[in-house]
Amino acid sequence: NNQTGNDENAGLSPDAPVATIAKAIQLSRTSDRLELKNTGIAYREPMLFRRLGGQPDRPFLVEGNGAVLSGLKVIEPSKWQSVKDNLYVLTLENTPYGNPYLVAQGKRLQESKNLESIEPEQHFWDRKNNQVYFRCTAGKQPGDYQLEATLTTSGFTLGSASYIICRNLICEHFSNDGFNIHGDCRGIRLENVVARHNGDDGISIHESGGLMVQNAYVHDNYYGIQDVNASRSVYNGVLAERNQIGVSLVGGYHSLVDCQIRNSAQKEIDIAGSNPKHLIGAEQNPLCKTILFAQNVSLFGNGNQMGLCVRNGASAIMEQSVISGSKTGLFVDRTSHCHLSRTAITGCPEILKCDSNNSFFDFNIYGAGRINWLGTVFQPDQWSAYLAASQLDQHSKMGTINIAEDGLVSIPADSTASGMEKNVGPTAPFTISIPHN
Repeated sequence: NNQTGNDENAGLSPDAPVATIAKAIQLSRTSDRLELKNTGIAYREPMLFRRLGGQPDRPFLVEGNGAVLSGLKVIEPSKWQSVKDNLYVLTLENTPYGNPYLVAQGKRLQESKNLESIEPEQHFWDRKNNQVYFRCTAGKQPGDYQLEATLTTSGFTLGSASYIICRNLICEHFSNDGFNIHGDCRGIRLENVVARHNGDDGISIHESGGLMVQNAYVHDNYYGIQDVNASRSVYNGVLAERNQIGVSLVGGYHSLVDCQIRNSAQKEIDIAGSNPKHLIGAEQNPLCKTILFAQNVSLFGNGNQMGLCVRNGASAIMEQSVISGSKTGLFVDRTSHCHLSRTAITGCPEILKCDSNNSFFDFNIYGAGRINWLGTVFQPDQWSAYLAASQLDQHSKMGTINIAEDGLVSIPADSTASGMEKNVGPTAPFTISIPHN
C-alpha cells in the first residue's frame, strides 16, 4: 500500500502492509501471493522478479487490483539550467534504456529530431551526453510545466522467473517496456492487464520463454507487442491500438486469437524471421524463423502502410480474420510463406502483394483493389486473369463486403462476393473488458 504502508511491517495482512513493491518482493518466497492496494495513486517503481516465482501446481500470484505502475520521475525545476532563448538543459547520471521522453502535465511532449530544430514545448534527448533539452514558450520556465521523465526502464519485469500469474495490473510511462520478460521464464500468464505510453514495447518476451496473455489492452507504445528470439506466446482477447506497430514478431512461435489490432502508425502486424546470435544454434533452429497463427483477428488500418507483413523467411497462418484500411492489406516477401483462408481483405488500394511462390490463398473475399502476384499487377477487372495465372484463390471471390467494428463480416445480397461456400471472417465478435485507472 503506497499510502498507508510501512516497510517495517511484515506485509502479511491488509492491516499491516509494506509500502513498496521492492520490499514486498524481498519478503516473498516461492509460490507466494503479492497483492497491491489500488489507492488511486500510481506506484512509481518497477516490479522486478529475479529467479523468484512459483511451480506448475502452485504459481506465484500477483494481484494488481487495477493499480498502476509508472516509470515517471518528477524533475525538480531547480535542476534545469538555462542555455539561451528559452532553452534549458537537464543533466542526468545516465540515460535509461529504451526510448525515454518528457511528460508535461500528464501529456507526452513531442521530441525534436535534433537540438538545432527544437521548437517551443519540444524536447531533445542527447543520449551520448546524458542530457535533456527543453524549450519553453516565451515567458515561461520549466517549473511552469510540471515536467516528469520516463526514467525507469521497465514495469513488470521478469528475469529467469517462472510460473507467475499477473492480473489486473497497469504499466505505463516506462522508457522501455511495460511488461518485460527475459531469460528462463516458463509458465507466465498475464490476465486483464494494460500496457500504455511506454517508450518501446507494451508487452515483450525474449529468449525461449513461454507466455500466455488473456484480455489485455496495449496502446500508445512504440510496439504494442514485440516478441522475439525463440519465445512462445499465446494471446487471446487483446486490443492493440495507436502504436507505431501493433504486433511485431521476430523469432519464435506466436498465436493471436480473438484479437483486434487497429490504428497503428506503420503496420498492424509485422513478422520476420530471425537469427539471434546469443541463442545456441539459432541459424539451425526452425523456431527462430518465426511462425504466427492468427484466427478471429481484425486488423483495422487508418491509411497506414500495411495490415499484415510477412518477411525474412517467416510463416503466417491466418484464418477467419479481416484486414481493412491499410495501403497494402497483405505483403509476403519471396523468402516467406503465408497460408490465408476464410479471410476478408477490403478497403486497401493494394489487396495483397505476394512475392512468394510458396503461399496458399483460398476461400477468401477481397474488396476492389489491385493484386500484385510475383511481380505481375492485376487490377480489379482482371480477377479472372489473376486466378488463371496464380492458380490460387480458386474458391475466393472479389466483391463488396461490410465489416463491423467488432470484426464481423456481412455480404450484401447483390455483391459479387455472395454465395461463398464457406463463411468468411471472424466466427465471433471481438469483445474486451479491461481495468481502468
